[in-house]
Amino acid sequence: MPVKDSRELTILRERDCGAQIELGLSLLQDELERTGHIVTTVCEEPTEGRVIREPHAPSILICAGVRGENAYLDHWEQAGLLLYHSRVPEDEGFYLTSFTGEDETPVLAIIGGSAGGALYGLLQLVELIRRRGLSDITDDLAYEDAPVFKLRGPAIGLQLTHVEPPRLTYEYPITPARFPWFYDRELWERFLDLLLWNRCNILYLWTGQPFSSLVELEDYPEALEVTPEELSRNRDTLHWLLSECDRRGIRLILKFYSIHIPLPLAKSRGVELLQSQITPLNTDYTTKAIIRLIGDYPGLGLMVCLGEALRGTQNKTDWFLKVILPAVKEGAKQAHLEKLPTLILRGHDCDAGAIMERAVSEYDELYTMWKYNGESLTTWLPAGKWQKLHQNLSSH
Repeated sequence: MPVKDSRELTILRERDCGAQIELGLSLLQDELERTGHIVTTVCEEPTEGRVIREPHAPSILICAGVRGENAYLDHWEQAGLLLYHSRVPEDEGFYLTSFTGEDETPVLAIIGGSAGGALYGLLQLVELIRRRGLSDITDDLAYEDAPVFKLRGPAIGLQLTHVEPPRLTYEYPITPARFPWFYDRELWERFLDLLLWNRCNILYLWTGQPFSSLVELEDYPEALEVTPEELSRNRDTLHWLLSECDRRGIRLILKFYSIHIPLPLAKSRGVELLQSQITPLNTDYTTKAIIRLIGDYPGLGLMVCLGEALRGTQNKTDWFLKVILPAVKEGAKQAHLEKLPTLILRGHDCDAGAIMERAVSEYDELYTMWKYNGESLTTWLPAGKWQKLHQNLSSH
Protein backbone atom coordinates (compact mmCIF):
# COMPACT_ATOMS: atom_id res chain seq x y z
CA MET A 1 0.00 0.00 0.00
CA PRO A 2 1.33 3.47 -0.87
CA VAL A 3 2.29 5.64 2.10
CA LYS A 4 0.78 9.07 2.62
CA ASP A 5 3.65 10.91 0.95
CA SER A 6 4.36 8.22 -1.67
CA ARG A 7 6.12 9.42 -4.80
CA GLU A 8 6.10 8.22 -8.36
CA LEU A 9 9.58 7.47 -9.69
CA THR A 10 11.05 6.27 -12.95
CA ILE A 11 14.43 4.54 -13.13
CA LEU A 12 16.28 5.21 -16.40
CA ARG A 13 18.42 2.18 -17.07
CA GLU A 14 20.78 1.69 -19.97
CA ARG A 15 20.29 -1.64 -21.71
CA ASP A 16 23.77 -2.89 -20.87
CA CYS A 17 24.45 -1.34 -17.48
CA GLY A 18 26.35 -4.38 -16.14
CA ALA A 19 25.70 -6.80 -13.30
CA GLN A 20 26.90 -4.52 -10.49
CA ILE A 21 24.71 -1.53 -11.40
CA GLU A 22 21.81 -3.90 -12.15
CA LEU A 23 22.12 -5.28 -8.61
CA GLY A 24 22.28 -1.80 -7.07
CA LEU A 25 19.21 -0.60 -8.99
CA SER A 26 17.33 -3.72 -7.91
CA LEU A 27 18.16 -3.07 -4.24
CA LEU A 28 17.11 0.58 -4.61
CA GLN A 29 13.82 -0.34 -6.27
CA ASP A 30 13.09 -2.90 -3.55
CA GLU A 31 13.68 -0.29 -0.84
CA LEU A 32 11.53 2.33 -2.58
CA GLU A 33 8.66 -0.09 -3.09
CA ARG A 34 9.01 -1.38 0.47
CA THR A 35 8.50 2.17 1.73
CA GLY A 36 5.37 2.66 -0.40
CA HIS A 37 6.66 4.49 -3.48
CA ILE A 38 5.60 3.65 -7.02
CA VAL A 39 8.54 2.70 -9.24
CA THR A 40 8.74 1.96 -12.95
CA THR A 41 11.80 1.24 -15.07
CA VAL A 42 12.53 2.58 -18.54
CA CYS A 43 15.20 0.72 -20.47
CA GLU A 44 16.15 2.72 -23.56
CA GLU A 45 18.76 5.09 -24.98
CA PRO A 46 18.79 8.89 -25.47
CA THR A 47 17.84 10.17 -28.93
CA GLU A 48 19.32 13.25 -30.63
CA GLY A 49 21.15 14.29 -27.50
CA ARG A 50 18.03 14.46 -25.37
CA VAL A 51 16.70 12.00 -22.84
CA ILE A 52 13.58 10.14 -23.94
CA ARG A 53 10.68 11.02 -21.68
CA GLU A 54 7.65 9.00 -20.75
CA PRO A 55 4.27 10.49 -21.83
CA HIS A 56 3.34 10.75 -18.17
CA ALA A 57 6.15 12.66 -16.47
CA PRO A 58 7.33 11.03 -13.23
CA SER A 59 7.75 13.05 -10.07
CA ILE A 60 11.40 11.95 -9.85
CA LEU A 61 13.76 10.55 -12.46
CA ILE A 62 16.53 8.22 -11.19
CA CYS A 63 19.70 7.42 -13.11
CA ALA A 64 22.85 5.52 -12.05
CA GLY A 65 25.98 4.83 -14.03
CA VAL A 66 29.68 5.32 -14.58
CA ARG A 67 30.90 8.82 -15.41
CA GLY A 68 31.89 8.97 -19.06
CA GLU A 69 30.06 5.74 -19.88
CA ASN A 70 26.40 6.58 -19.22
CA ALA A 71 24.65 8.52 -21.98
CA TYR A 72 22.07 10.09 -19.67
CA LEU A 73 24.60 11.34 -17.12
CA ASP A 74 26.97 12.59 -19.83
CA HIS A 75 24.12 14.50 -21.47
CA TRP A 76 23.14 16.23 -18.23
CA GLU A 77 26.75 17.04 -17.35
CA GLN A 78 27.45 18.54 -20.77
CA ALA A 79 24.25 20.56 -20.52
CA GLY A 80 25.46 22.05 -17.23
CA LEU A 81 22.63 20.49 -15.24
CA LEU A 82 24.68 17.90 -13.37
CA LEU A 83 27.36 19.69 -11.33
CA TYR A 84 29.98 18.35 -8.94
CA HIS A 85 30.26 20.31 -5.71
CA SER A 86 33.19 18.20 -4.53
CA ARG A 87 35.73 15.95 -6.19
CA VAL A 88 34.72 14.06 -9.31
CA PRO A 89 34.25 10.32 -8.56
CA GLU A 90 37.09 7.99 -9.50
CA ASP A 91 37.52 4.21 -9.19
CA GLU A 92 35.20 3.01 -6.41
CA GLY A 93 34.20 6.56 -5.46
CA PHE A 94 30.69 7.89 -6.10
CA TYR A 95 28.68 11.10 -6.11
CA LEU A 96 24.98 11.49 -5.29
CA THR A 97 23.15 14.61 -6.42
CA SER A 98 19.70 15.98 -7.20
CA PHE A 99 18.96 18.63 -9.82
CA THR A 100 16.26 19.82 -12.17
CA GLY A 101 16.43 18.26 -15.62
CA GLU A 102 14.55 18.92 -18.83
CA ASP A 103 10.95 20.11 -18.48
CA GLU A 104 11.55 20.92 -14.79
CA THR A 105 11.68 17.25 -13.88
CA PRO A 106 13.53 16.44 -10.62
CA VAL A 107 16.47 14.11 -11.21
CA LEU A 108 18.27 11.92 -8.69
CA ALA A 109 21.68 10.88 -10.08
CA ILE A 110 24.15 8.28 -8.83
CA ILE A 111 27.54 8.64 -10.53
CA GLY A 112 30.38 6.20 -9.98
CA GLY A 113 34.00 6.33 -11.00
CA SER A 114 33.52 2.67 -11.96
CA ALA A 115 30.70 0.14 -11.90
CA GLY A 116 31.74 -0.69 -8.34
CA GLY A 117 31.58 3.00 -7.43
CA ALA A 118 28.06 3.28 -8.87
CA LEU A 119 27.05 0.19 -6.89
CA TYR A 120 28.39 1.76 -3.67
CA GLY A 121 26.52 4.96 -4.50
CA LEU A 122 23.28 3.04 -4.87
CA LEU A 123 23.90 1.27 -1.55
CA GLN A 124 24.51 4.64 0.11
CA LEU A 125 21.30 5.99 -1.37
CA VAL A 126 19.35 3.03 0.00
CA GLU A 127 20.84 3.65 3.45
CA LEU A 128 19.98 7.37 3.28
CA ILE A 129 16.38 6.54 2.38
CA ARG A 130 16.18 4.10 5.29
CA ARG A 131 17.48 6.69 7.74
CA ARG A 132 15.83 9.86 6.49
CA GLY A 133 13.14 8.99 3.96
CA LEU A 134 13.02 9.87 0.29
CA SER A 135 11.53 13.36 0.63
CA ASP A 136 14.28 14.52 2.98
CA ILE A 137 17.15 13.60 0.66
CA THR A 138 15.87 14.79 -2.73
CA ASP A 139 16.36 18.49 -1.98
CA ASP A 140 19.88 19.83 -2.56
CA LEU A 141 21.52 16.42 -2.38
CA ALA A 142 25.30 16.57 -2.87
CA TYR A 143 27.05 13.60 -1.28
CA GLU A 144 30.38 12.03 -2.21
CA ASP A 145 32.46 9.26 -0.74
CA ALA A 146 35.14 6.75 -1.69
CA PRO A 147 36.86 3.84 0.06
CA VAL A 148 40.32 4.55 1.50
CA PHE A 149 41.75 1.03 1.59
CA LYS A 150 42.50 -0.44 -1.83
CA LEU A 151 41.54 -4.00 -0.89
CA ARG A 152 38.95 -4.72 1.81
CA GLY A 153 37.75 -8.16 2.80
CA PRO A 154 38.14 -11.33 4.89
CA ALA A 155 39.89 -14.67 4.44
CA ILE A 156 37.84 -17.86 4.58
CA GLY A 157 39.90 -20.91 5.43
CA LEU A 158 39.50 -24.09 3.42
CA GLN A 159 41.45 -25.58 6.32
CA LEU A 160 40.78 -27.90 9.24
CA THR A 161 42.10 -27.90 12.81
CA HIS A 162 43.84 -31.27 12.56
CA VAL A 163 46.39 -32.93 10.28
CA GLU A 164 45.30 -35.82 8.03
CA PRO A 165 48.29 -38.20 7.81
CA PRO A 166 50.04 -38.91 5.51
CA ARG A 167 49.16 -35.38 4.39
CA LEU A 168 50.99 -32.61 6.24
CA THR A 169 50.00 -29.19 7.58
CA TYR A 170 47.65 -27.10 5.38
CA GLU A 171 46.94 -30.04 3.02
CA TYR A 172 43.18 -30.57 2.64
CA PRO A 173 41.58 -31.50 -0.70
CA ILE A 174 38.32 -29.64 -1.26
CA THR A 175 35.50 -32.16 -0.79
CA PRO A 176 31.93 -32.10 0.56
CA ALA A 177 32.96 -34.34 3.45
CA ARG A 178 35.63 -31.88 4.64
CA PHE A 179 33.92 -28.59 3.78
CA PRO A 180 30.13 -29.03 3.43
CA TRP A 181 29.61 -25.28 3.90
CA PHE A 182 31.62 -24.56 0.74
CA TYR A 183 28.75 -25.90 -1.38
CA ASP A 184 25.94 -24.14 0.52
CA ARG A 185 24.84 -21.40 -1.90
CA GLU A 186 22.21 -19.94 0.39
CA LEU A 187 24.86 -19.50 3.08
CA TRP A 188 27.25 -17.92 0.55
CA GLU A 189 24.58 -15.48 -0.63
CA ARG A 190 23.94 -14.29 2.92
CA PHE A 191 27.66 -13.93 3.56
CA LEU A 192 28.38 -12.15 0.25
CA ASP A 193 25.53 -9.72 0.94
CA LEU A 194 27.11 -9.00 4.32
CA LEU A 195 30.39 -8.23 2.58
CA LEU A 196 28.60 -6.04 0.02
CA TRP A 197 26.85 -3.89 2.61
CA ASN A 198 30.17 -3.47 4.42
CA ARG A 199 31.77 -2.35 1.11
CA CYS A 200 34.20 -5.27 0.93
CA ASN A 201 35.74 -5.72 -2.50
CA ILE A 202 37.82 -8.87 -2.02
CA LEU A 203 37.39 -12.38 -0.61
CA TYR A 204 40.28 -14.76 0.03
CA LEU A 205 39.93 -18.54 -0.02
CA TRP A 206 42.84 -19.82 2.06
CA THR A 207 44.23 -23.18 0.99
CA GLY A 208 47.53 -25.03 1.00
CA GLN A 209 47.35 -26.70 -2.40
CA PRO A 210 44.17 -25.88 -4.36
CA PHE A 211 45.15 -27.06 -7.84
CA SER A 212 44.61 -30.77 -7.21
CA SER A 213 40.98 -30.07 -6.27
CA LEU A 214 40.10 -27.70 -9.10
CA VAL A 215 41.98 -28.63 -12.30
CA GLU A 216 42.78 -31.79 -14.21
CA LEU A 217 46.09 -31.92 -16.10
CA GLU A 218 46.77 -34.24 -19.02
CA ASP A 219 50.48 -34.45 -18.12
CA TYR A 220 49.78 -35.18 -14.46
CA PRO A 221 46.61 -37.29 -14.21
CA GLU A 222 47.79 -38.74 -10.90
CA ALA A 223 47.85 -35.26 -9.33
CA LEU A 224 44.06 -35.07 -8.98
CA GLU A 225 43.03 -35.55 -5.32
CA VAL A 226 39.25 -35.59 -5.78
CA THR A 227 36.86 -37.88 -7.63
CA PRO A 228 35.45 -36.85 -11.04
CA GLU A 229 32.12 -36.12 -9.36
CA GLU A 230 33.80 -33.96 -6.70
CA LEU A 231 35.82 -32.13 -9.37
CA SER A 232 32.64 -31.36 -11.30
CA ARG A 233 30.93 -30.09 -8.17
CA ASN A 234 33.97 -27.98 -7.26
CA ARG A 235 33.97 -26.45 -10.76
CA ASP A 236 30.27 -25.60 -10.59
CA THR A 237 30.59 -24.11 -7.12
CA LEU A 238 33.62 -21.96 -7.92
CA HIS A 239 32.13 -20.70 -11.21
CA TRP A 240 28.94 -19.75 -9.39
CA LEU A 241 30.91 -18.10 -6.58
CA LEU A 242 32.96 -16.08 -9.07
CA SER A 243 29.77 -14.82 -10.73
CA GLU A 244 28.12 -13.91 -7.42
CA CYS A 245 31.25 -12.12 -6.23
CA ASP A 246 31.60 -10.21 -9.49
CA ARG A 247 28.12 -8.73 -9.45
CA ARG A 248 28.79 -7.48 -5.92
CA GLY A 249 32.10 -5.89 -6.94
CA ILE A 250 34.13 -8.49 -5.04
CA ARG A 251 37.34 -10.09 -6.33
CA LEU A 252 37.76 -13.75 -5.46
CA ILE A 253 41.34 -14.70 -4.55
CA LEU A 254 42.71 -18.22 -4.14
CA LYS A 255 45.66 -18.40 -1.75
CA PHE A 256 48.25 -21.20 -1.77
CA TYR A 257 51.59 -22.09 -0.19
CA SER A 258 54.92 -22.82 -1.95
CA ILE A 259 55.98 -25.41 -2.83
CA HIS A 260 53.25 -27.93 -1.99
CA ILE A 261 52.51 -30.67 -4.49
CA PRO A 262 49.62 -33.16 -4.37
CA LEU A 263 50.09 -36.26 -2.25
CA PRO A 264 49.38 -38.76 -5.07
CA LEU A 265 51.86 -36.96 -7.34
CA ALA A 266 54.51 -37.02 -4.60
CA LYS A 267 53.94 -40.75 -4.07
CA SER A 268 54.05 -41.65 -7.75
CA ARG A 269 57.27 -39.69 -8.35
CA GLY A 270 58.94 -40.66 -5.08
CA VAL A 271 59.43 -37.07 -3.85
CA GLU A 272 58.56 -35.10 -0.71
CA LEU A 273 55.08 -33.64 -0.36
CA LEU A 274 56.50 -30.27 0.70
CA GLN A 275 59.29 -29.16 -1.64
CA SER A 276 62.13 -27.11 -0.16
CA GLN A 277 63.98 -26.58 -3.47
CA ILE A 278 62.98 -25.64 -7.01
CA THR A 279 63.08 -28.65 -9.33
CA PRO A 280 62.06 -29.32 -12.96
CA LEU A 281 59.14 -31.43 -11.68
CA ASN A 282 57.59 -28.92 -9.29
CA THR A 283 58.24 -26.08 -11.74
CA ASP A 284 56.50 -27.86 -14.60
CA TYR A 285 53.56 -29.04 -12.50
CA THR A 286 52.96 -25.64 -10.86
CA THR A 287 53.26 -23.77 -14.17
CA LYS A 288 50.76 -26.01 -15.94
CA ALA A 289 48.40 -26.00 -12.95
CA ILE A 290 48.31 -22.18 -12.80
CA ILE A 291 47.81 -21.84 -16.56
CA ARG A 292 44.91 -24.30 -16.47
CA LEU A 293 43.40 -22.69 -13.37
CA ILE A 294 43.35 -19.24 -14.99
CA GLY A 295 41.86 -20.67 -18.16
CA ASP A 296 39.20 -22.66 -16.36
CA TYR A 297 38.20 -19.89 -13.93
CA PRO A 298 38.43 -16.45 -15.61
CA GLY A 299 38.42 -13.64 -13.07
CA LEU A 300 39.96 -15.70 -10.27
CA GLY A 301 42.95 -14.05 -8.57
CA LEU A 302 45.87 -15.66 -6.76
CA MET A 303 47.80 -15.04 -3.57
CA VAL A 304 51.08 -16.86 -3.05
CA CYS A 305 52.90 -17.42 0.21
CA LEU A 306 56.57 -18.15 -0.46
CA GLY A 307 57.28 -19.36 3.05
CA GLU A 308 56.58 -22.57 5.02
CA ALA A 309 58.20 -25.21 2.79
CA LEU A 310 60.43 -23.48 0.23
CA ARG A 311 63.72 -22.56 1.87
CA GLY A 312 66.25 -19.83 1.09
CA THR A 313 65.58 -16.20 0.20
CA GLN A 314 66.94 -16.54 -3.34
CA ASN A 315 64.85 -19.66 -3.94
CA LYS A 316 61.72 -17.79 -2.94
CA THR A 317 62.58 -14.79 -5.10
CA ASP A 318 63.26 -17.05 -8.09
CA TRP A 319 60.08 -19.03 -7.50
CA PHE A 320 57.95 -15.93 -7.69
CA LEU A 321 59.76 -14.16 -10.53
CA LYS A 322 60.68 -17.16 -12.67
CA VAL A 323 57.75 -19.53 -12.06
CA ILE A 324 54.64 -17.90 -10.54
CA LEU A 325 54.68 -14.61 -12.44
CA PRO A 326 55.40 -16.10 -15.91
CA ALA A 327 52.76 -18.80 -15.34
CA VAL A 328 50.07 -16.26 -14.45
CA LYS A 329 50.96 -14.10 -17.46
CA GLU A 330 50.93 -17.09 -19.79
CA GLY A 331 47.62 -18.26 -18.35
CA ALA A 332 46.08 -14.84 -18.98
CA LYS A 333 47.50 -14.82 -22.52
CA GLN A 334 46.19 -18.27 -23.39
CA ALA A 335 42.77 -17.43 -21.92
CA HIS A 336 42.67 -14.14 -23.91
CA LEU A 337 41.76 -12.20 -20.77
CA GLU A 338 41.15 -8.49 -21.20
CA LYS A 339 42.41 -7.82 -17.68
CA LEU A 340 45.26 -9.55 -15.84
CA PRO A 341 44.26 -11.61 -12.79
CA THR A 342 44.90 -10.01 -9.42
CA LEU A 343 48.18 -11.40 -8.03
CA ILE A 344 49.13 -10.87 -4.38
CA LEU A 345 52.51 -11.59 -2.84
CA ARG A 346 52.22 -12.46 0.83
CA GLY A 347 55.10 -10.71 2.55
CA HIS A 348 55.99 -13.54 4.91
CA ASP A 349 59.42 -15.15 5.25
CA CYS A 350 60.71 -13.67 1.98
CA ASP A 351 62.34 -10.50 0.63
CA ALA A 352 59.13 -8.89 -0.59
CA GLY A 353 60.85 -5.57 -1.31
CA ALA A 354 63.42 -7.09 -3.67
CA ILE A 355 60.73 -9.09 -5.43
CA MET A 356 58.48 -6.07 -5.93
CA GLU A 357 61.29 -3.91 -7.26
CA ARG A 358 61.62 -6.32 -10.17
CA ALA A 359 58.02 -7.48 -10.53
CA VAL A 360 56.12 -4.18 -10.69
CA SER A 361 57.50 -3.40 -14.15
CA GLU A 362 56.23 -6.76 -15.43
CA TYR A 363 52.73 -6.93 -13.96
CA ASP A 364 50.03 -4.30 -13.40
CA GLU A 365 47.65 -6.12 -11.07
CA LEU A 366 50.24 -6.83 -8.37
CA TYR A 367 49.80 -6.29 -4.62
CA THR A 368 51.54 -7.20 -1.36
CA MET A 369 50.15 -7.98 2.07
CA TRP A 370 51.62 -8.48 5.52
CA LYS A 371 49.94 -10.39 8.30
CA TYR A 372 49.22 -8.65 11.58
CA ASN A 373 50.40 -10.89 14.43
CA GLY A 374 53.34 -11.70 16.67
CA GLU A 375 55.36 -13.17 13.80
CA SER A 376 55.25 -10.02 11.70
CA LEU A 377 53.60 -6.66 12.14
CA THR A 378 52.46 -6.02 15.73
CA THR A 379 51.47 -2.35 15.72
CA TRP A 380 49.45 -0.05 13.47
CA LEU A 381 52.19 2.58 13.98
CA PRO A 382 55.34 0.77 12.77
CA ALA A 383 58.66 2.54 13.21
CA GLY A 384 62.25 2.01 12.16
CA LYS A 385 62.94 -0.75 9.63
CA TRP A 386 59.32 -1.94 9.69
CA GLN A 387 58.06 1.52 8.79
CA LYS A 388 60.56 1.79 5.95
CA LEU A 389 59.62 -1.68 4.68
CA HIS A 390 55.88 -1.00 4.57
CA GLN A 391 56.32 2.45 3.08
CA ASN A 392 58.45 0.90 0.35
CA LEU A 393 55.92 -1.82 -0.41
CA SER A 394 53.02 0.64 -0.31
CA SER A 395 54.80 2.94 -2.75
CA HIS A 396 54.28 0.35 -5.50
